[in-house]
Amino acid sequence: MIHVIGSVSPTTVGLDSFALVGITVRGPVLPVARALAEIPEADLVVQTTGMFDIIVELVCRDDRELLRVLDESVRGIPGVLTCLAMQYLSVEKYATEGSQQLLLGGGRPGTATGAGAREEFDDSDRALIAVLQRDGRASFKELAEQSGVPYASARRRVLRLLERDVVRIVTITNQLLYGRRVQAGVGLRVQGPIPEVVHALREIDEVEVVAATTGPYDLLLEVSCASRADLYHLTGTVLRQITGITSTETFGYIDIHKLPYTWTAL
Repeated sequence: MIHVIGSVSPTTVGLDSFALVGITVRGPVLPVARALAEIPEADLVVQTTGMFDIIVELVCRDDRELLRVLDESVRGIPGVLTCLAMQYLSVEKYATEGSQQLLLGGGRPGTATGAGAREEFDDSDRALIAVLQRDGRASFKELAEQSGVPYASARRRVLRLLERDVVRIVTITNQLLYGRRVQAGVGLRVQGPIPEVVHALREIDEVEVVAATTGPYDLLLEVSCASRADLYHLTGTVLRQITGITSTETFGYIDIHKLPYTWTAL
């Protein structure tokens, strides 16, 4: 599962509502995970250990669409027992190396609003972006043929999108298969000011994504460790030594059914 794709920050194309959804399942998990992977707004689907059977990241245009997707698409899947939606408030850390290989998370590094101002796209730009999201290695000739945009215009437009960092050509890899890494999501509850905890988390190499959220956790992390022993040390010692963290909840990644094609969060 290795893809070279054109990744686009969701906020630049009008996607403003993001949530990680923890799901418990009645019966076999695999059919539910596969059904969730078919939802267009789901850009990450992972089977996990811990309190959830599956975690799903949803990327939607607004809160109304997020509610619709939760009600009509997620909860309507046979076997889904409970859904706990944790909406992102801000992304406080994004490691460009590591997380990019599994999650293209954190397209809003250091901010809550995005890597840059929202871009104005016309239909030609959108058609070209759609081709790049499928195949980041497409030639200008292939881009023109598949988008219907004349060659000269396609070349000019794509170079502009790349130069302005609107589109990034990245390789996404399932580290559980190829990276020999142990990865997990970690929910943190915090007492006192959150920025002080975030400052400490930014200094930990294994912590690749830090997001402030609604729901039962003040912060959600994505972590990547060399071994289960390292994960145990991180969650059992390192995180618990940070002043302000009162509890941790770990969701170990055991199977990945869908990798995100946009810069998102967790």
